[in-house]
This record gives sequence, C-alpha cells and structure tokens, in this order.
Amino acid sequence: MRTLRRDALAKLAILSANSPPAVAKQGDISRLCKRCPGTRSKFNGVSSNGRTSRPSMATAAAARVPMSLPEIEALLALCKAAPHVTNIEIAAQLLPQLTSYLPESHFQSLIPPLNSPDLEPSPWEPLTRNLTAAVLSLGYNHPSLRQHAQSSLQRYVTSWADAAETLSQEQLEDEEEGEDLVTEPIARIVKMAVSLLGFLSAASANARFWSPLDRLKLIRILRDAVSEKYMIALETSLSIIRNSRKGEILAIWKGYSKRYAVSGRPLGAMLLRQAFMQLVVSCSSLLIAPWEALQKQDILELLLSDKPEVGLDDEHASDIPIESLAAIAADELRLLDEGSDYLQLASAYQQRLASAVKADALKCFLCCSIIDEDIADSDALISWLEAIMANSVQIADEYLASVVFKSMAVLARTSPAVASNMGRTLPRIIVHGGLDSRTTSVAAECLASVLKRLPQDAVITTLYSLGNVLSAPGAVPDRTTMNGSPLLDTSANSKLKQNGDVYQEFPNGGSVISLGAREGEESSLVHITTIEAIVCIAYNCREDKIVALALSMLIQKIGRLSLEVDAKIITETSILAAQSAPNDLRTLLRLYSKLCHDAIVGDNSIILDAVMLARLHLAQTLKRGSDSFEIFLLHLLDAVVSQGDAHEPVHQQHSADVELAAQEIAQLLQPLATLTMLNAIPETEDDVEIEGFVNLQRDAWFNAVVHGFSSTSALGRRYRRELQVLAQYSEPLITEDRTDQLESDIELNTTLRRGKNDMNTAKYRKHLIEVLPSCEGDIKVLSYSEVIFLTTAHLVESLRADSGDCTKVLTYFLDPRLKSGSMGNCMHAIAKAAVATYLSRTLTGRTQSFTSPYVAQQLATFFAGSCHRIRDVQRVAVTCADLVITQIPSSLCQRSSLFALFELLTMMWTGCLEQETDEYEWKSTYHSERGNVTIELSDDYDFRRATLGNFHKWAKIWMLRVLDIAPLDIKGIIQTYLSEFNDDGAYGHISLGRSFALEMGGVIPSTDQRLGAIESQPGVNINTASDFVAQYTTRQEYRFVGGIRDDDQEWVQFSPEGEPLMKHKARIDKSIEDSNILLTDMENRTLNHKHVSIAELRDVLRRAGALLCSTSKDQGAIVHHLVGIPFAVFSKQSIKLGISLWMGVIKENARMESRILVEIAENWESTVRKQRGLFDKRLHHYDPFWIKQEFAPSDKELIMKRQKLAYDLIAPHLRVCQFLSSHFNATRLGSPSIQKIYYRLINITLDALIGSQCHPLSREAHFNIVLLGLRILRFSTGLESAILWRFKDRILSAALAWFASAPRWSFGGNRLQIKAETHLLQDVSLALDKIEHVGQQTIASRKALQPKADLLSLLLANEQTRLMVWLFPLSYEKKHHFTSGHNAKPPSELALSAGLKTAWSENPALAVQFACRFQSPSLIPDARFLLLNFPEKALGDPDALELMLGSALPGDISFQLKYLLYWAPVNPITAVTYFLPAYKNHPFIIQYAMRALDSHSVDVTFFYVPQIVQTLRYDVLGYVERYIVEAAKFSQLFAHQIIWNMKANAFKDEDSKIPDPVKPTLDKVMISLLSSFSKEEEAFYNREFTFFDEVTNISGKLKPYIKRSKPEKKQKIEEELRKIEVEVGVYLPSNPEGVVVGIDRKSGKPLQSHAKAPYMATFRIKKEQASGDENEQELMKASHKREEKKQFYEVWQSAIFKVGDDCRQDVLALQMIAAFRGIFHSVGLDVYVFPYRVTATAPGCGVIDVLPNSISRDMLGREAVNGLYDYFISKYGGEDSIRFQEARNNFVKSMAAYSVISFLLQFKDRHNGNIMIDDAGHILHIDFGFCFDIVPGGVKFERAPFKLTTEMVAVMGGTTAQAYQWFEELCIKAYLASRQHSEHLMHIVMLMLDSGLPCFKPQTIANFKSRFVLERSEREAADYMRDLIKKSFDNYSTRIYDQFQLATNGIPY
Repeated sequence: MRTLRRDALAKLAILSANSPPAVAKQGDISRLCKRCPGTRSKFNGVSSNGRTSRPSMATAAAARVPMSLPEIEALLALCKAAPHVTNIEIAAQLLPQLTSYLPESHFQSLIPPLNSPDLEPSPWEPLTRNLTAAVLSLGYNHPSLRQHAQSSLQRYVTSWADAAETLSQEQLEDEEEGEDLVTEPIARIVKMAVSLLGFLSAASANARFWSPLDRLKLIRILRDAVSEKYMIALETSLSIIRNSRKGEILAIWKGYSKRYAVSGRPLGAMLLRQAFMQLVVSCSSLLIAPWEALQKQDILELLLSDKPEVGLDDEHASDIPIESLAAIAADELRLLDEGSDYLQLASAYQQRLASAVKADALKCFLCCSIIDEDIADSDALISWLEAIMANSVQIADEYLASVVFKSMAVLARTSPAVASNMGRTLPRIIVHGGLDSRTTSVAAECLASVLKRLPQDAVITTLYSLGNVLSAPGAVPDRTTMNGSPLLDTSANSKLKQNGDVYQEFPNGGSVISLGAREGEESSLVHITTIEAIVCIAYNCREDKIVALALSMLIQKIGRLSLEVDAKIITETSILAAQSAPNDLRTLLRLYSKLCHDAIVGDNSIILDAVMLARLHLAQTLKRGSDSFEIFLLHLLDAVVSQGDAHEPVHQQHSADVELAAQEIAQLLQPLATLTMLNAIPETEDDVEIEGFVNLQRDAWFNAVVHGFSSTSALGRRYRRELQVLAQYSEPLITEDRTDQLESDIELNTTLRRGKNDMNTAKYRKHLIEVLPSCEGDIKVLSYSEVIFLTTAHLVESLRADSGDCTKVLTYFLDPRLKSGSMGNCMHAIAKAAVATYLSRTLTGRTQSFTSPYVAQQLATFFAGSCHRIRDVQRVAVTCADLVITQIPSSLCQRSSLFALFELLTMMWTGCLEQETDEYEWKSTYHSERGNVTIELSDDYDFRRATLGNFHKWAKIWMLRVLDIAPLDIKGIIQTYLSEFNDDGAYGHISLGRSFALEMGGVIPSTDQRLGAIESQPGVNINTASDFVAQYTTRQEYRFVGGIRDDDQEWVQFSPEGEPLMKHKARIDKSIEDSNILLTDMENRTLNHKHVSIAELRDVLRRAGALLCSTSKDQGAIVHHLVGIPFAVFSKQSIKLGISLWMGVIKENARMESRILVEIAENWESTVRKQRGLFDKRLHHYDPFWIKQEFAPSDKELIMKRQKLAYDLIAPHLRVCQFLSSHFNATRLGSPSIQKIYYRLINITLDALIGSQCHPLSREAHFNIVLLGLRILRFSTGLESAILWRFKDRILSAALAWFASAPRWSFGGNRLQIKAETHLLQDVSLALDKIEHVGQQTIASRKALQPKADLLSLLLANEQTRLMVWLFPLSYEKKHHFTSGHNAKPPSELALSAGLKTAWSENPALAVQFACRFQSPSLIPDARFLLLNFPEKALGDPDALELMLGSALPGDISFQLKYLLYWAPVNPITAVTYFLPAYKNHPFIIQYAMRALDSHSVDVTFFYVPQIVQTLRYDVLGYVERYIVEAAKFSQLFAHQIIWNMKANAFKDEDSKIPDPVKPTLDKVMISLLSSFSKEEEAFYNREFTFFDEVTNISGKLKPYIKRSKPEKKQKIEEELRKIEVEVGVYLPSNPEGVVVGIDRKSGKPLQSHAKAPYMATFRIKKEQASGDENEQELMKASHKREEKKQFYEVWQSAIFKVGDDCRQDVLALQMIAAFRGIFHSVGLDVYVFPYRVTATAPGCGVIDVLPNSISRDMLGREAVNGLYDYFISKYGGEDSIRFQEARNNFVKSMAAYSVISFLLQFKDRHNGNIMIDDAGHILHIDFGFCFDIVPGGVKFERAPFKLTTEMVAVMGGTTAQAYQWFEELCIKAYLASRQHSEHLMHIVMLMLDSGLPCFKPQTIANFKSRFVLERSEREAADYMRDLIKKSFDNYSTRIYDQFQLATNGIPY
C-alpha cells in the first residue's frame, strides 16, 4: 500500500508540473505542498529582502520537529517533479517549500517506522540527495530563482560545517555522564555523514549549476569541513555503534550500518572521501568537456573516443586556479599512499573504497594535466600510474585498474614515448597480471587505443607476441606459416599482402616483445586472457587486415592447446566476424560448420557448445541491411540444405548418414531462429529481394523434413520452439508469383527427392495419414516428392498457425499442382488443419495474441481470399472463414473484420461496375484504407460477378449467424461503419457494402423470442430498421454530423454568466451574426478562385443549414450565402453538398422554400449569363482535323483527363437540373409563385441552350433541361395559348440545337452514361407526345409547331439508334430494351423531305447535318439546292460549304462564290484541297483557302506539310508559295520540314536523275524561303542541315564496306559518329519537337541490304512534356485550372537512316495512322496505335524512328517460340496472372485499331517480319511499302480484309472469350468512328495522287471510299465490319502468304 501511495504521489506531481499557472494555484502541486507543513517557511533563513542569514536556534528547533513517512513521501514526490517544472509560477511556488527543508536536513528528526524503498539504506541520505537535486534543477532551469537556490545550498554547507566542527570537539568527553548524553552526539555525527553523502551525490550530478569559481569555492569549504578530526570522530562513532549492545538509538544506527555494508558501500570515512572525490572529478571534468557529453560518457571514455568533445567549457576557465584541484588530487594520492590514522582503521571493504578514491584522484589530476601540464605534471601522473600497475594488489582492483589503463591511454594520445612504453607494458600486464576478464577487456581496449597511435607494424608485432603465448609448450613461435590458416587461402593472402604487406616477415628471433606463461601460472587462464586481448585489439582497430590477421592467428591455435582454449577461440572469433571482410566471414562460417560436424562425430560437447555460442553471437549481433547479415543468413540456410548431400570427400571417416545430418541441422536451428526473430519486420520484402533467399528457405524446410523433422517426430518435438519461430517468419513454400508459371516445380525440386526409396515413401505416407486421416486414399497414390512437400507444408503451416497466423496457407493454391486432384485434396485438408490448430490455441484463452481482435485480422484476410482472382483460393478461403466464424463468432464482432467484409463487397461491386464505367479498361488491384484490405481481380467480368454473388451469399450467412449471437454489438459496429463514409467517385453514392450493412442492421435475430414470435403478413417484410435508424440518428447527434457542435467556440459562444435557457436567443443571434461574416468571407474567396477545401466548405455550410432549420426569422443573408457559395465554387461536390443542405432546410423549415428557390434561380441565371459550366463557350469538342495531330502512341491518360475535365464542367448544371426536376414534380401544384420561378428560369436556360456547345458528354445535361422544360410546359396552368406556343417553340428549338452540330458518338468508355442518355432520349420522346396538343394549329402569325415536333422526333429516334449501335455493336437483340416500337422503323422519304425543309427554316446548319445523318439519296441534293439558293443563311457553317462545293467545282455555282469572302473557314486539309485543279484556280476559292489556312495555327498545318508541298504543282497564282513563306516566319521547324519534303519530291527516281515536273517550282519556292530567313534563322538552318547531312552521309561512306563483315561496318559507323559534333538546338527531322543533346557513339549498327547501306544509331533527345491539344487546353481554362508548368525530359531515340529507298509511301501511311489516332481520341475510344515518324529528306533518302522496346514476330519465331500465345505465356506468365491479362488487353486494343486501319488502307505484305510486339503486349505494324491498290509481286495473295490468324485469336482466348468479344466491339467502334471522317481522310490521300507514289491507281479514291460503305446505316456498317472480322479469321490466303514468305525469305510464322 505504501508503495502504491508513493508511486501515485510521484506520478501526480510530475503530471502537475507543467500545469497552466491558473490551474497550478489550485492544482495537485499546491495540494502536495500542503502535505508538507508550511510553518517551516518561516525558518528558512530568508529575510524579506532575500538576504541569507545564519541558521538560528529556531531552525534547529524546527528540525527537531519529527517528520512522518507521509510527509517524507509527499516531499520526495515534489522533489522528483522539480526537474519537469517549466512554468515559472509553479517553480516559484515549489522552491521555497523545498528550501525550508534542505538546510536542516542533516539533523532532521524522523518518526519511525520508515519502511520505504526510497529511504534506503538510511533516510537522511536520499532525503538530502533529493532535496539538493530538486533545488539545483529549479535554480538552473529558472534563472530568476538561482539566487534563492544558491543561498539555500550555502546555508546547508555552512550549517553542516559548523555542526561538524562542534561535534568533532565533543567526542566522548562526557562519556560517563549518561547514555543519552553519549548516544546523541554519536548519532548526530553519523547522521551528518550520511546526509552529506546525499548532498555530495546530488552536487556531483548537477555540478553545472555552479560557475567554475563557485564550484572551486564549494570544494574548498567541504574539504575544510570534512576535516581529519571529523573523520576520526566518524570512525570512532561507527566503531562504538558496531560494538554497542544497548541503546535504542545505537541499535537503529547499527541496522543502518549493516544496510550500507550489504549494499557494497560500508559506512565510514572512506565512503565520505569517495563521495567528495566524485564531486571533485565532476567539477574538473566540466572544465574540459560539456555537461551534455558527460551525461553520455565518463570523462575517460570521452577522452578516448575518436572525436572527443573536449576543451575549456567556460570562457573564464583559464582564470580558474587549477592548482587547487591538482593539489587536492595529489594530497589524496599521497594520503592514501602514506596512510593515516583513520585509514589504518579501515576494513577490507573500505580498502576497495580507498582504491576508488585513488582512481578518482587520478582522474582529477589527469583533467588538470590536460588543462595545464605545468601545474599538473604529467610525469608525476605517469609515475603514480606505473607504481599502481607494478603493485599486484592495487592493480587487482577492477575500477582502479580500469582508470589507470584508460589514463595511460589518454596520455599516449599526446605522448609517443608513453604510447611506445604502453605498447610494451600492457601486453605483459594482460598476460601476467592475473586480471579478471572485465579488467583484461579494459586493458585490451586501452592497448588498442594506444596501438592506433603507433605504426601498423607495432599492432602486428603485438598481435604476434600475444599469439606466441598461445603456442603449445615447447613449440617455437612461427610467424611465417600463416598460409595454413583456413582464412588465408592463396587468393586472400596475396590480396592482403598487396594491400599493405600485413604479413611481412620479421627477422628470426621471435617477437619484439617476448611473452610466455610463467611457471606456476595456470596456463588455461593465461591463454583465455590472451585470446580476449587479441580479439579486443583487433575489434577496436576496425581494420579488415588486422581482423583477418587476428582471425588467422587464433584459428591456427585450434587443436593445439586444450578444449577450453579451443572453445574460447571459437566463441571469441565470432566477435570479430561482424568486422571481417565478406570472404573472411564466409571462411569462418565454413570453419564453424566443419568444427560442428567433427564435434558431433566425436561427441565433443564442449566444442559443440562453443560453436553454438559463436553462431548465436553472430545471430544477435548482425542486423538486417548489412552484407554480413545476408551472408550469414544464406550460409545458415545453405548449411541446412546441404546436409545429406552426397558430396562429402571420400577420405573422411564419417559418412553423411541421415542421423548425422539431422544432428547438424538441429545445431543450425537455434542460430537461424535467433537471427530471424531479432531481425523480423512485418513486411519481408527485403528478404525476398536477397538473391536465392526464397529457394534456399524453401529447400531448407524440405531437407529438414527429409531428415526427420516433422510435427510428430522426436526431433520435431525437441526443436519445436525454434521451428515455430522459423515458421512464423518464413515465406510460404509456394511463392505468390506461381500464377506466372504454367507448371509446378514439385517434381523438379531435387531436395524433395533426397532419400527417395520405398521404405521412406511408406514411412512418410504413414505420417501424413496420421495427421490427415481424411485423405488416406489420396495420400496412398502420391509420389515421394509429393508426400515430402505436403509433409513440409503441414509442418510449416501448423507451426505458423500455432504462432498466430493461419492465412498464409491460401498462397499454396496458386500452384497449378495444388488446385485439384489428390494434391489439392490434401492441401485443402492441411489448410483446414492449420485453421483448426489456430482456433484450438485461441479457444484456450491463455494468450493475448490469440484473442478476438487478432482472430478478426485473420478473418479479414480470409475474406479477402474469398474474393481472390483464383477460384481455388476462393474456395479454400471461404471454407477457412466459415470454420473461424463457426467456432469463434466474436471474431466477426470486431471492427477490422466487419469493415473488411463490407469494404470487400463494395470493392467487388465496384470491380464489376467498372465494365460499365470504363469499357475495355480494367483495374486489377483494389485497396480499402477503411477495411485495410487489398484484392486483385481477374479481367474476366463474368468471373467477377460470380465471385461477388458467392461472396455476398456467404456474407449474409455469416452475418445472420453472428447476429443471432451478438445483435447489439454487430449493429453498433454497423452504425459506426455507416457514419464514416465519403463519396469518392461518380458512383460513390452507391455502395454495396453500405447497402448490405443497412440491410443487416434491420434484421430480426432468430434468437429474439419476442420479435420472433410476430407472425409474418403476406407480402410484408417486418424488420427492426426503425429502431436501427433511431439509434443511428442518436449516435450522429453526439458525433456531430451535419449539426452544430456543442463545444464549438467559433460560431456558438456561451457566456459564462446566466442560465443556458435564458441565453438561448442571444446565442442564436450571435451565431447568425458570426455566420454572416464567415459566409461572406468564404464566398469572396471562392469567387476570387482562392483555394477552399471541400472539408472547410462542408463544415461552414452545414452549420449555416443548421441555423436556418431552427430559426423563425427570414434570414435572407444566410440563405443568400448558403446557395451562393456552392454556386461560386461550382463543382460537382459543392453542388451535391448544396442540394442536400437546401433540401434539408426546405423540409425542416418550409418558410425557407421560396427564398431558397429564388436564390437558386438567381444563381443559375448568373451561370448562364457568365457562361459557366454547361454554357461555357470553351466546352467545345473540336473535330480531330481542326486540332494538332500527333505522331505518338495512343494516350489513354489524355482521354481520361479530357473526359474528367469535361464532366467536371457539366456535372454541376446536371445535378442542379436533377434537383429542379425532382422538386418541380413534388411541388408543381403548390405555390403559383414557385411555378413562375420555374417558368422564368427555364426560359432563360432554353435561350442559352440554343447557342451552347454540343460536347458529347453534355448530351445528358442538354436533354435533361429539355425534359424539364417539357414537364413544366405540360403542367403549366393559367398561361395563355400564345405564351404556351412561344414556350413550346423555345423548347423545340433548344432540343434541335443539339442536332445542328455533326453527329456525336459518346466520349470515353462509360456505358452507364450512354444507357442513361438513351433512356433520357426516350423520355423526351414520350414527354413530347404528351404536349402534342400545344401549338398544334396555326393561329394568326404563329405557325403550327407539329412539323418542328415531328423533326425532333425523327432526330431523337436517329440519335437513339446511333447510341444503341455504339452501346451494343454485337448484341442486336438487346436493342428492344431501350427503344419503343414506333422508332424501330426507318423514316419514309416523305418524312425526311419534310423534315429537311423544317430543319432549314429552323437553322441551315441543322439542315446540313440532317442530310448527313440519314442515308437517303435525295437529302444531299435537296440540302445543296437550299444552299445554292440561300447561301447567305449558312455563312457560319463550314460543313455547308463542303456540301455545296463537293470534290470539284460544280457547274451550277456562280454568284454563290462571292459569299466565300465571309464564309467561316474550313479545316486545314479541306482548305488545301481547294488548291487542286478540280476547283479551276477560281480566285474566290483560292482566296478563301488562303484565309482558311491562315486562320489555323502553324502547329496544326504542320501535320499536312506533304500535302501542302504537293499543291505547289497547281500553284499558278503563287498563293501556296506565299502561304509557305509566311507560315515559315512563325515556325522554323515548319520551314525545315517544307524544305526536306520539297527535296524529297524534286525527282521521280531514287538516284536523283529524273526530275519531277514540279522541280522548277520547288526550286523557286526554296529560294524564296531561304531568302526570307533572318540571320538567326539562317544560322539555325545551317546548323541543322549540316548536322543532318553529317549523319546521313555516313550511309554513303559505308557503301564501300557493303560486302564486308558486320563488325567492320559497325566500326566504320562508330568512327564516323565520333566525328560529329552536336550543335545547340539541332534535332532529327523525325523528331522536330525534341532537341538532340547527345549521341551514343557506340550505337551504330549496319542493317541488312544487298546494294545499299542503311544503318541505325541512337540519339539523346530532350523533349518538352506534351501540354495537350486545343480540346484539353480550352477545358483547362474553363475549369479555372492552372496550366501545368513546362516540364522537360530526356530519352534515347534510335533512328534508321536510309539512302536509296523512297520513304514517301511510309510517310503517307503513318500520316494516315496518325489521323486515325486523332479520330479515335476524338471519341475517347480506348484503342492503341503508334504512328512512329518517318521523314523523307531527299530523293530516296529518309530517317525512320525505331519503335522502342519491341520485337518482330519474325524474331520470336527465330528464337524458337512456337507461337504468339507461347510468347505471351513465357513473357507475362500464365493466363491467370495479372501481367498476362494486362498484356492481352493491350494486344486486343492495338489489334482492333490496326485491323480497321489495315482494311481501310489495304496494308499488304503483312508477313511476320512487318508485325511487331512491344513490351506491354501491343501489336504494331511497320513497313508500308504495299498499301491502297498495290500488292507484292502484283499477285493478290492476301485476300483477307486484314490479318487475323489463329495464334492471334489464341492470345485473345478463343472466339468465345471476353477478350475476343472486346476485339470485335472495338473493331466496329473504330470503323464507325472513322466513317464519319471519311471525306477528310480521302482529302489527305487525294492531295497525294500526283506525287508518283506507286500505291496509287486511277480508282484508288473510289475504292477507298467504297470501303467506308457510306450508303449503309450505322447498324448495317457495324454488321459489315463484323462480317469482315469473320472473313479475316484464319483466312486461307493469309496462311498461304505466310507459307510463301517462309519458303522464299525464311520468315517463320
């Protein structure tokens, strides 16, 4: 009880030490002070002015007031709290309380009994020590209290000195006057002594309190006070006490004296001297070292450290009279040497104290010597030290010897003579001094320190000398036979000699220091001491050479002396092992293995124990991350694995039988377990990264089992603890990447086959049957390897389960061998056995790590396994989870397991939903922070759905089972789960986990007898959901979700006075005032686009909403901000938050409804006026031919970024529209004023919608607004017919505005988006039918609106059909789910004709797009007729001009051409076509073309350089030339590309002999272009073209080497590359966006060619990170997002330089591929192409970029890969692996894109040499020498639409697989997307027809156009493409052509 009270008081005081000042006055410190009588403060000797007075009789009287134990305990608690006090007020309160006790503590009276550990061995010592330490700490930490503290300390010293002087003179003078008169002074003398011990101890520990001079003064006073007289009196008093047999007081002190003796500190004068000298040492140490350093190390250790922190500590230290300290130390030394009266009375215990005093005196003198050697002579110190070392009695004292050795080592640092002398002396003392082990270690450490100051030869000599001591009797010391050491093989020895000649030979005659065992000395003790010294010297030197030498010397002595010495050598060498070089460590470990083997054979327990100790030391010393750790770990594992191998030398006597191997394995287990346990971390990836670790670990387990270590064997039971540790931290025997391999390696593992014979097979089968009795039939058919594997698996997993983890067993089912059959059945039984083991251990309830929270973590892992991508893992995980829940239902009553269950349901649902939200793209890994679970899912969505269904079924079973047992706890956790949720995605508000949790929360447990007795009603489901929701609501109130926090100090401030109810109104008013200020500030910040976090926004708005719900006033300002702030932020999150709050306020406080709606309408109209969100003009989706085209791989991230930017812009309006629609339906018959609000809002919105941008993603928002307008119109009451007519007309116009743009597919792969849009269009059609009566008749000037409505119905039906084709490109039968019957039939010609006329009257652009939407032969001519007659109405529509002009200037156009001066510009490629002869160089057309080109950025027209150059053929009027020259002024890169292209087209042949007719024009343009360059531009031009000429000329220089070997050609290329200097700013023509910064001079590679010399080289190119095209940039601006900073990166780019090959056809083909890339990006289609760059730079010359990280299918065949599928398996793993599935997905996407492009462009010669596969699995096409209308050899072998072989389909999984279905759908979508841009694609080709490329024939354009089947509908075109896929699959002509290529060119297939 006393101990508890003492500890409680101490903790209370410490906790209260840092209390605030206001609390401190009334706090625990104050109450503790009251436990110590405050009356003492008047005796503290401090006057009112703070001056110190001498102790008076009053003080003595106060000290005679006895202190009780409670008072002492309270006082000690205050003392312990003093160092923690940081508050000056508390310190000022505490210090006087303590100083009232300190001065009188040496004669304080106490009330017995005083039984407390804190008061041992006598009360006065700890009392004074604690008081002194507390006063010192308060005075030091608080300078303002320093004077008070110092005066109190001074009073104590003065009081003690006066009392000591008085008592010393009174000793025994009145002995005969009575017992009390004699006893009292005796007790006083001893009491003062023990009190002074406490004071000196505290002063030594806190000496930094005093200044150096004050410390010296204190020492002088104390030295005088502790006079010789007092010492004699003390010894006399203690002698009387010891010999006294009567007297109560003396008996008490006799007991105290015994306590001191027992504690090792016999009470007496010498103990007092020791305490005094400790203070002297502390004070002297502070003169040369900082206090912080002395707290970590002793002064001697600090001086011996490598970087000692020494130096004068005080700036005035030089003024301190050091001679006083030196004199004190010298006097003490002389006193002890000469003896004195009281010393002669000392006992043996006091002699040890005397040695300590002498040691402290030496330390003090050493410090003084370091400060000033003239005052403290080092020679005198050395003489004292040498005398002590010569005295065998004194040197035998451990502490004194340690100080002597260390002092000599310190002196040796500055004195070479001392160092040399010590180098000779210390070895003798170590060998002959008879020192104990610890003293020897100190001596050896000091010797090592000394030797560091001497040459390395001295270290080696010393080691040799010590080593000679270990020589056998009579043996001659030999220092030249070190090569015999196991550590020093030939290579190692020679290496060491090279690195410093460590093992140089010495002259004959032995060592410089001759050491040997003296007669009579115990040799083994000398040897052991010598070994320790050698090890200590080598260890402290920390040099590999010295360590290697010491190891070699010691190892040579093994077997030459005695077993004890051998054992000592073995254990001591382990100390050096950690410091040794890797090779030395490996050699030493091999030696341990050999010694262990020999010891087992010879039954030598001493050596065996030594080896074990050595290995254990290594295991405890080596730490993870070091090379030594890795070496030792692998050695131990390899040693286990190697036991039993038949590789033992033949000459060895003992064979490696099973029993011997088992014993050797047993010796390795404990070190391995220790190493593993001490270095274990939760994640073991570091170990896995160690090369060979996993295989060695697994084989070690296998070999252990082979040699008899099993769960039931004797060895297994004996070493169970070690095996259990190893199992706990071992990897499973099957690695997690097993799915990457097709076959199991169980049969291939050689370790599993060890000991294979019939007898062993039967034995292990029998054991396995014992542990798995249910699998007896399966076990009998297993092979030996299989039995061993399963036995090992059972051992490892059962031990692991017994350690607390039974989940690793799931990993085994990743191996294909363990999924089914007998092995699978047995493994399944092992899994259940492991779980059973774990559960049985848990059910005992004895271990904390097996309680429910830990079981819940195991259960969560099994839940995650139940969702694994491998079916067999799921099956086992479900079984295990069911076992756990069945036996321990409480495991599911934990947050970790239940949250994991719910989160897994959500993740699985999200994984299945992904097919709808991001089509053709799949995510493999899902992680939940809340549930702390991660799962990997397959790409098979059918399997995902099946997994989800099965897991949901089991989850319900498990939940119902546990709900029956603990319904309240489960529902409580469910409420917690529902409370902690954030919407983190577009569909985050739908969560299967939350839905399931809510369902379970309302379940009635079957064990509830009362509720269970309620009879169910038919069709009615009764549950406890109401009670659950009520409890949930209650919890939310005190958790503060959506309300005002009670302790909030920002808005709701409670006044300290008055009753809360009386102040309620004042609080609300104050809240409203504060909220207005805060809301105004936040709205200003949002309007100024300053960052406001959604968390801050949510918090502020929720509080405002809470105020509005409870107020009865019209708080217009708060309502304004509550609505305005979400609109100011205008993001989907802010609007969603706003809607929830607006709706909440409306439903809670109906008075606010109209106010809120008015604010919403006002803010909505503001967004319309300011063109935000949906109405932003920058929300524009550009045609791909209007923006910059890229020669780059398809970029999925760019598509996703565009999609997100557009959605973020549109989403706010969409959400508000949905809110308005819902609210209108709910309140349409309410207030008329609300109807007027809606009417005004929708009219303004519809007007804005007519002119809004039609982004594909805005379709939903656009028609939601239209639908809202139709509903408002339908339910508008009381409006006049004219108003209704105008309203309907406005709605129809807004709806038709969508169709005035070109038809849009969707954007991205969100199928839910398209489905929603399809349903929405259907809803609009139905709503349109319901208002058919409005405006049906013509009234006065208002025409009937029915034609307009009919037009809208036609377009809605067409849009639905298009979306349906896009949504279901293959599944035609699903169409009926989304469309009604009357829209299924195609419209009649009459309806179309009428619709066209109506469209023209509405909007000419609508009429143009209407004609393009429907495949009617009459629509185009009719639309063109309207354009010809009324061209002025379509001036703003470029598409109308294309329709009017067509592909050639029509004869019926005349006056219309004048309108071209005002017509909106067309896209660049169409503008270029107007220079063709077909348009007859008409001035209006040419001028329009020029204006159109000028309207586009040079970055956009850059893509069409080949076409622009070709139009120079027809540039009669010089317009093209002028454009080129003008454009070149904006871009030098454009000018350079033009020049290269003109050079390439100047001649018809590759040898530049036949000029092209356009050559004169090209020459003229080139001259004009060059002459227009400025000086800087000309310099840049010269640098670039000179650089490129140097690069391409290498090919010419290589021609003489054509017939030479490849190495010679490569050498020539590298020679030429080294000559090229890279100028600033130069670039490769194929990479104009990058700058060449370097060349890989060794990358030159000659390419195969018979007559030409192409070669490849690699360049370092610096590029700027792409900033996106116009689409992305505009969206970024509209979203108010900052433009990304320019970022540069460098890449290595290889390029092929060709001479003599016309590359222009490849240029055209890749240009077309890049155009297709732009088309696919424009619809967000997730397909992949890589249009690498090819640039023709001269006739027959060009540069070609090399596809990175790719290999041709031809090369795969040459590498003996049987097929493409086999390649994918070998590179990416089995079909179940994530890597394979990702690569397959990439293959499908690229295959689809290239298949469509190959068909449209008619790529031929598609043998395997022209098909590449990159590292990600994409298929890529190269070499487009045959396209359009030419084929290899003129014979059309390849008749298939495109190449689709069986091996390609095999990679996709076959024709019924999901991947193949995706391929078909992607092909169809790519084809449909391309059809829409067929005219522009044909323009690119059309402009190149006269270029002379061989691929063109007269019918090329017609054939190209026919492949688009433009006359067919989208549905028919989709079917057409699917037919092409069927024709292409395994086409006979494709196989014939591959066989032909194999026969003729050796290209495999």
